[in-house]
Amino acid sequence: MREILQAALALACEGGLDNLTLHRLAGRMGRSVAAVYRYFPSREAVIAELQRLIATHIRLITEDAQADLSKRADRENWDAQDRSLAAIITSGLAYETFARHAPHEFGLATRYLSIPDYVLPERDATHIFEVTGNSLDLLAGLIERATQQGCLSEGNPRDRAVMFWAALQGSIDTLKIVRRGGWTPAPSLTRDMMVNLITGWGANAHALAKLTNKLVNEHPVIIRREVCDLITESGAYADDTPEHEGESEQKP
Repeated sequence: MREILQAALALACEGGLDNLTLHRLAGRMGRSVAAVYRYFPSREAVIAELQRLIATHIRLITEDAQADLSKRADRENWDAQDRSLAAIITSGLAYETFARHAPHEFGLATRYLSIPDYVLPERDATHIFEVTGNSLDLLAGLIERATQQGCLSEGNPRDRAVMFWAALQGSIDTLKIVRRGGWTPAPSLTRDMMVNLITGWGANAHALAKLTNKLVNEHPVIIRREVCDLITESGAYADDTPEHEGESEQKP
């Protein structure tokens, strides 16, 4: 399975999802299509697993960033409100940083968010949301903590987590479009959007902007691993694909 996912990720990054077919995947590995079917019943199932992997990768980047933030806040004796607001902003910065660092993987993970059709089967879509939902739950928890500490006005933390994530995703996608159209939006546009959204929930605008600039300039998000590393390191993807397929299997 590990070999299949590594080859699938490479194909998708090289030419987008249109480049990822089961025949190309099998050819990339020098194996038969039957070798792929042994682990994945369809192309969509392969895509779903890649998206789940990337969602897991984004969650791990966010957890690393939150751990780094906590250490710095302890070292510099930040107050509880700054810690809470910084944690929310850091979640957004981690997502934005990954989008800039690995645009092909990011595009693969979010491919089906921008089209109205339900392309993936319900089972595969649920599989992806198992990880994405965890990230949203963590974000909702951060928003709830900030609300309880008086940083934000009262509001449903889950609804706000969805709004935050949707606005962040929309900003990243829209910026790609307007840049191709010749516009030159400010580099801080996505961060400004986050500040404005959280300010609308009751945070002090000046203090939040100052805190955000501090995080961006003095405490950037560090990406310590790649998606391919996650495939290699995970014990869930033991590569027991046989080296030689049986004579009855057809080569692509």
